[in-house]
Amino acid sequence: MTATEVARLRDEIINCATANGIDVDEVQIFEEEVDRRSVELIGCIDTLLDADESYLIVPSLFHFAGFNNPLEVRRDLESRGITVLSARHAAPQHESEG
Repeated sequence: MTATEVARLRDEIINCATANGIDVDEVQIFEEEVDRRSVELIGCIDTLLDADESYLIVPSLFHFAGFNNPLEVRRDLESRGITVLSARHAAPQHESEG
């Protein structure tokens, strides 16, 4: 990713958070290969599991493709208390969607 692409992705994540009324504590951006489990993503999820209130904003749900069906991964994370949002769909998202 170029510096411009990283900046644009960061902006998309911040915009998604803002649209959903979320204050951002940290933005981690890392590249991963499609259909491979990302060590960085696993570490991020582990950290979020220990938080009182946590949100995971990904560019799209395809970032879960290396783990299983992306919709199933999202449901699993949300059942564990992590709200998953897609930055490419920055309109406010609610639990009844998806």
